[in-house]
Amino acid sequence: MINNKKVFLIYIISFFLFLTLILFPNYNSKTKLFTFFVKEKIESPFTFVGKEVRDLFMVLNLNYDYTYTIKKLENDNNYLRSINKYLLALTSKYSEQNKIFHQSSITIPISIGVQILGDRNLVYNKNFIINKGSKNGLVIGDYVIDGLNIVGRVVNINHNTSEVVTVKSINYGDEVFINGKSYIVSGTNNNYLSFLRQKESTEVPNFQSGDVAVVHLNNVILRLGIVSFENNQPILLTSDITNFENLRAVTND
Repeated sequence: MINNKKVFLIYIISFFLFLTLILFPNYNSKTKLFTFFVKEKIESPFTFVGKEVRDLFMVLNLNYDYTYTIKKLENDNNYLRSINKYLLALTSKYSEQNKIFHQSSITIPISIGVQILGDRNLVYNKNFIINKGSKNGLVIGDYVIDGLNIVGRVVNINHNTSEVVTVKSINYGDEVFINGKSYIVSGTNNNYLSFLRQKESTEVPNFQSGDVAVVHLNNVILRLGIVSFENNQPILLTSDITNFENLRAVTND
């Protein structure tokens, strides 16, 4: 291993020798050339080390830039995924409305637009208040819908406002038709309803997963949910209540 002190000493001597040749150029030319040669050989390791350090620093900077770029692209990708999910939800919602307005085979229910007053997140209970009442033609039992999907029914009413029990509430109950047969369902405070056996019926329901449960209201067919199974027992899955901006109340007035 080369002694670092000797290398440094030789470098100092060469530096002063080179300086002397610059100040006194009349020295022998061979001595001058030899001095330049020694100087180049001494500087070579330092030049090599400096280049390697410079290259390492550039690689580290590039690695940092690439890491930052990858993280930014991941954030952009997650943002685009969330936008995609939102657009899919809108597409599903408005495809249902498109069927209502553009397919003549679907009967449009007579309804009025409503707005929710107070708790929109159903935090305290599964009911909410709407800004329409008896003066608008609403009566107890009227359905509140989103497209053709049932959101709830009016349970209390006064002149200007009404209380709606949602399909998520344990207090919700209804008669539905599945494959032309009538069944009674009840809420569970969850995103599904349970089937109740009718007293006069001994028939065992023969449901298939994906069967649609509907409610017949005059000449209008409203959708309550689809059949699924939990622990080999049939349940009725309801739609998620995620948008309260397009709710309407079905009325005969």
